[in-house]
Amino acid sequence: MTTTYKIHPAIGIARVGDSDEYYVAPSAPGALPTEYSAPGATTDRFRDAQGKLLKQAARFKVYRYDDQNPQGVEMEAGRDGLDSIEWTVWVCNKKSSWFQFKQQTGSGMGPYPTGVQIGDGASPYAFANDLGYDANNANNPYTSEGEPTYPDAPYNPLRYNKSLGTTPDPRSIDDEVRRQLVLDPGPKTLPGPGQREDFALDPARYSFLAGLVPFPVARLGTALTDGGGNLLILGGDGNSGTTSHDGEYVTIDAYANNEGWFDDIADGPVTAVLHMSDGSAAEVDASAWVVVAPPAYAPQIINQVNMYDNMFDVFVREFGASPAHYRNGAFDAGYEPSYPDEIAPILSRPALYQYVCNIPGAGLAAHDGFASGSGPDPEAFRSGVFGYVRGRGNQYPGQGADGPAENQPLLMPFLAGDNPISNETISKYLGLTRTQYFVLSQYANGRCTTASLPTVGPGVALDAAHLQNCVGGAFSPGIEITWITRNASIYKSLPPGFDASDFFRINTKPLASLRQYELSLSNGSNGDYSQGLEPGDLSKYMAQPWQADFNECSIQDISNLKTNEPRVAITNYWWWPAQRPYAVYPEDQPTQQVMWTRGFVQDIEPNPPSDPSTGNNCSDIQMVTCWKYLGFVVENDAAGQEPRYVETSRQTDKIEGYQSYCKAGTASGR
Repeated sequence: MTTTYKIHPAIGIARVGDSDEYYVAPSAPGALPTEYSAPGATTDRFRDAQGKLLKQAARFKVYRYDDQNPQGVEMEAGRDGLDSIEWTVWVCNKKSSWFQFKQQTGSGMGPYPTGVQIGDGASPYAFANDLGYDANNANNPYTSEGEPTYPDAPYNPLRYNKSLGTTPDPRSIDDEVRRQLVLDPGPKTLPGPGQREDFALDPARYSFLAGLVPFPVARLGTALTDGGGNLLILGGDGNSGTTSHDGEYVTIDAYANNEGWFDDIADGPVTAVLHMSDGSAAEVDASAWVVVAPPAYAPQIINQVNMYDNMFDVFVREFGASPAHYRNGAFDAGYEPSYPDEIAPILSRPALYQYVCNIPGAGLAAHDGFASGSGPDPEAFRSGVFGYVRGRGNQYPGQGADGPAENQPLLMPFLAGDNPISNETISKYLGLTRTQYFVLSQYANGRCTTASLPTVGPGVALDAAHLQNCVGGAFSPGIEITWITRNASIYKSLPPGFDASDFFRINTKPLASLRQYELSLSNGSNGDYSQGLEPGDLSKYMAQPWQADFNECSIQDISNLKTNEPRVAITNYWWWPAQRPYAVYPEDQPTQQVMWTRGFVQDIEPNPPSDPSTGNNCSDIQMVTCWKYLGFVVENDAAGQEPRYVETSRQTDKIEGYQSYCKAGTASGR
């Protein structure tokens, strides 16, 4: 009998909070927290007794798989011959040392087949696949003056820190001086139940972190073990600050790349050794990964494309994870998708967006009719809905002068794409994954079954729950992880005789080969992670600091592109309102929909307008403080009453009493 040990979730999501208390990440998609570190001591679902925002803990468990337990059984210290579980986790923040985020530029990917060039010729890069960081910079090298040779062609500068002596020149990526930009607490080992280790950053090495304004960074979170030996990883405190400041005043002038800034977002591998009662030891066969992310403010509303959808699509098409869907390089036209498990979830999600963004009345009526609950109706879907569904790349059959599906306006989802901002590898609008689009096309053609998919084991269900509660697009850059999740080289290949418990495993460099403070500064710069990922390699692509992107990416004006402009009146599209709400119904005033960030200060416009260096995104700076005071959207306690979801747990007095760290903050009236 073959026995294997696997950690679940394969990718666990922890979230930041300013409280020392926490709740455990829900074990089902779209669920509220039910397990707390201090039961009964919370003021509401998301805050402690002092009103501080609880952290979300990612809880990892070891499951045994054998002939008697093909779907896995949870291992617990003191049972079934297990004495203890020894966990090792290594998280890191590499964001300040990585390339600047420039939408899809640098991804080495794109939604278009090689050679596709569509548009009026204003930009030869608009619809071309990106070549990746190394290739872009080789084709467009920096001059001795530190500028790209061809300013209008793709290039990828580095993030940098003036006070720490680093530059944006990509040729300097491996310079030793840049190592101080990597926040590395080193590996932490917890040998048994009841242990605690902070991901503390050595103040001797990182002396500059104590002087960050407005908030210093001292740690990247905490690891705990419970009484059964399970591992809990808590997010950090949500602190962000910069070495570049004028006393108490700071500057943020971009949504993703801001000189001098650091935050406490992190990620890294999780592994374990099982110590048995007979004195033997067994290392787990399948390790895991943890990602620390911002809070999810509408936890019961699932994104139209979530991270599970995104990753499952990669495993279907790149790894042969489901031959029933896809084999021999093509989707199977004979496949019959499950209506309750594959189709209804896609169709039901749009109806809930009305509670996190201000959808017009016609849209509300259309959304309500998508999934009436009366069962499959392929003909009605085909004739009334399917023609409006947007796929990815050129998958949509009606491509023509308006470009591939991702660049066709007035289709669904009515959400911004991976790159609606610039004219390099553009993706104006979010499309469903190719697997999602395929199952809907099968449904439109009358192919589906009312039978449910086979029941999965508890570990696999935990994998799905963590990923389904995350954003799966648009990736500009995203909220938890970005477009790197579409790169097949970041995952472990599926073993012979695989099952779903082998999905979504990150290809990890052996920890024994790594040394603290010596992690690679350029791992993955060529887009190839076949040699494995290191701590910090997933989150390094995200915004710096995360609050800037989180504030700005509410709604996007897509009319600013010069190539293939949509000649339509509607140009404002939402980003991720199911994760970061745009407009909400307050619990105490549910008849009126208002802005989620109401009470935020106004940004200071450039003066003169032609000089963006004179501006300051004051609302981004406010988000650095006020993210922890914002409200959560939850289902109305009055069952059956509209609005079905309301905003609660908002600390309006603290938002309105915010004292600006923006030097021109007096313009806000505070």
